[in-house]
Amino acid sequence: MQSIDLETAKTEGWDVILAGSSFAACFFAYSLKGRGLRVLFVERGPFADHGSQLDGRFDRSYPKVPQDNSSGQRKDWIVRHQFGGCSNCWWGNTPRLHQNDFRLQSLYGVAQDWPISYGVLESYMTQAEYLMDVTGTDGWPVGPRSRPYPFPPHKPTRAERLMTEANPSWQPMPSARSNGGRRANCCVSGTCGLCPIDAKFTILNALDLFEDPDFYYLTDAECRTVETSSGLATGITIRTSDGIQAELKANFVGLATNPIYNSAILLRSGLGGEKVGRGIHEQAGQFIWLDIPFDNYYGGTSLTGMGHGLYDGDFRREAASVLIESWNAPPSLRLERGKWLQRLKLKLVAEDLPQPENRVVLEDDEAKIIWTGHSDYAFAGLARGRELFGSLLPFEHELERFSDFEPTEAHLIGGTPMGDSPENGVVDKGCKVFGVPNLACLGSGSFTTGAAANPTLTLSALSLYAGEQL
Repeated sequence: MQSIDLETAKTEGWDVILAGSSFAACFFAYSLKGRGLRVLFVERGPFADHGSQLDGRFDRSYPKVPQDNSSGQRKDWIVRHQFGGCSNCWWGNTPRLHQNDFRLQSLYGVAQDWPISYGVLESYMTQAEYLMDVTGTDGWPVGPRSRPYPFPPHKPTRAERLMTEANPSWQPMPSARSNGGRRANCCVSGTCGLCPIDAKFTILNALDLFEDPDFYYLTDAECRTVETSSGLATGITIRTSDGIQAELKANFVGLATNPIYNSAILLRSGLGGEKVGRGIHEQAGQFIWLDIPFDNYYGGTSLTGMGHGLYDGDFRREAASVLIESWNAPPSLRLERGKWLQRLKLKLVAEDLPQPENRVVLEDDEAKIIWTGHSDYAFAGLARGRELFGSLLPFEHELERFSDFEPTEAHLIGGTPMGDSPENGVVDKGCKVFGVPNLACLGSGSFTTGAAANPTLTLSALSLYAGEQL
């Protein structure tokens, strides 16, 4: 992948332009390798290598997204303007969506079914796991697997050893924080937002996977609109960091900026229909700290375990699915002498449902979020989690405290949802925008519904699938 300047980008003929350079763009491009296609990645931010990020503590510089928040609770939106996008600052958790996450309506009468199934995406999930050197175990059936995980799970905490022995709903957290493979093994520092030893998968430390002599990238250039003629995309207009505007021509356009900015681009372009921007959401999270009668921690990575005991079942007709995370680092310590490590730190992560009143709009031609809050369904899931989590623990414990609701899970979902038709979606199951067959919206913005599980593995698989269909 080679850097290119604006003047050259304007004069070249591109088969594919991808707006964005994170998981969605690069995994889509992976399926295009070796096909003789000239591909240009257009990235709004700069290229900053890992050393530069460490020197400048780049993980602290999140752009602020304008919003009108009427929820009564703090709400943050995590975006990243930088080559590699949020792959630079994610923590590397890669659980799969449960096979029932794709069919909430047919099973539980809630929301809308995806037009694509777990079975169709399974081989692409596996491919993504192998590209990212994911660690994990094959024990918990979120759905059938075609291959084992490429690397074994990290060492569990002392509490998790007891939890997994007593209850199979507890399993190691699948992770792209290395435990074998191309990168150094996880250092367990609990600073995964900017890993000091580059142990987690990022686009930057895996650029060789996406190498092709016909792949190029342009940085400091924001995609503003998609240009069309006779129902087809003809290219994009961009605005550089110093205010220059230009048009770049292409035979196919993929929007892979993130759910907020994909929605804004379509809104500026007058494409995608009335559902564009509506239903943007993410999970609702809440921490739990417990005092336990033995020393804990000593696990092999930051988040070592997950619990599926509250994840799926008929209760989803009324309350959200909840994934329970078990945290190892940074540890939460007790203050009593001799009991420093006798603490269990868990997190409840509840799926949310897309609500049309939560949406992306344009104000002065820039993206803005209207946020009214998480759904009652999500809060019902958290309430159920607070009531029942203790029944999943095989040892004595005393509640130290619950946290307030977290201001973000850093997992943007929705805004350009997948559907069977323009009446119930913005894109089809191949992520192509209805009415514009050579325009795709990639990433978790295309999820029909969210899930309690982290979205990164699934959006990467979906991009592999969509690229293969091109």
